[in-house]
Amino acid sequence: MSSFPTSTRFQSACSLLNKIPVAKLSLVIKRVLLKISVKSATFFTDEELDKLSAQFSLTVPELNDCLSALHYSFSQCAYSSVSPENLAATLSAASLSTEHAEVMSASWGKEAAGVVKRIRDASALGAPKVLTSTDWSLSIAMSSSDLKNTKQASARFELNLDRPNGGGDPECVTMELQHEELYDLFKKLEDVQESLDALS
Repeated sequence: MSSFPTSTRFQSACSLLNKIPVAKLSLVIKRVLLKISVKSATFFTDEELDKLSAQFSLTVPELNDCLSALHYSFSQCAYSSVSPENLAATLSAASLSTEHAEVMSASWGKEAAGVVKRIRDASALGAPKVLTSTDWSLSIAMSSSDLKNTKQASARFELNLDRPNGGGDPECVTMELQHEELYDLFKKLEDVQESLDALS
């Protein structure tokens, strides 16, 4: 059984990967694994792609398909905790030669922990900020000469936010709410609390 979904396009890319010499494949894999956590990463410059495509007798689009297949394989392994053995079996079933599958699985066995950590760290930096502390004050605007006996109360909140694990700069959000706005906020917070209680 396949450890992750494989399409016909992926299988075609595996056939192309078979054209890359096994000795060179580990170097290509190393570059992919180093940049796997970077969104929109380019694994090689245009000049490097041209050299590699000539060296491997592949067109640049074919080489890009190979790189995409490598990226997809290792991303699936990272997100689904696929073992090196299961990776090798999945790749062999997708028409990758046994030697090439062994190189990929061996590379995954060595680099899995580092790749997973880099993906986790990159995800934490892109994660929403969390509330670390709050402060509040109450202010009342008293009547002015043209509006006698008018009182307008408002609450001012300071919300201090930070990323999980302290990644990035902390942020302070200030908001001021009138009585009705504050009441609406508390009602929404109660609804959220009820939803959370229902889940636990």
